[in-house]
Amino acid sequence: MKTIPLISSQRYLDPARVVRKARTFKVFVVQTVEVELRGVMYRVLADGHHNLAAAKLAGVEPTWRGPSRKLQRVMQSMGPARSAEMLINNLTDSDWYYVDSGEIVTELLGIERRAA
Repeated sequence: MKTIPLISSQRYLDPARVVRKARTFKVFVVQTVEVELRGVMYRVLADGHHNLAAAKLAGVEPTWRGPSRKLQRVMQSMGPARSAEMLINNLTDSDWYYVDSGEIVTELLGIERRAA
C-alpha cells in the first residue's frame, strides 16, 4: 500500500509553544485533508503544526483527524479543481514541502492558472 505524502506550506513554529504543548498535552490532534494537486495525491497538513512538532518532541504518535467541517464545506463548494488551485496559490510562509524530509515539493512550485 502506497503512503500518501504529508505536505505543508507552513514552516514557522514557536519553539516555546511546542515545548509547552509537549510537556502539558496528552493528546496531540493534527488535521489533514487528502487532495489531488497536479495529478498527485497528497495529505495536506491543514491544522496542528505545533501539535505535530510537540508529539514528535514527546515521542508519541499524534491523533490524526480529517479536515474541519468548515474546511470540508469550503472545499466542497469550490469543487476539486478550484480547491487545488486555491491550495497551490495560497501558501502560508513557505513553498509546499514534504513534512518528513523538509524537501520542497518541486511539482507544486509556481502558480496554478485556471483553464479558460
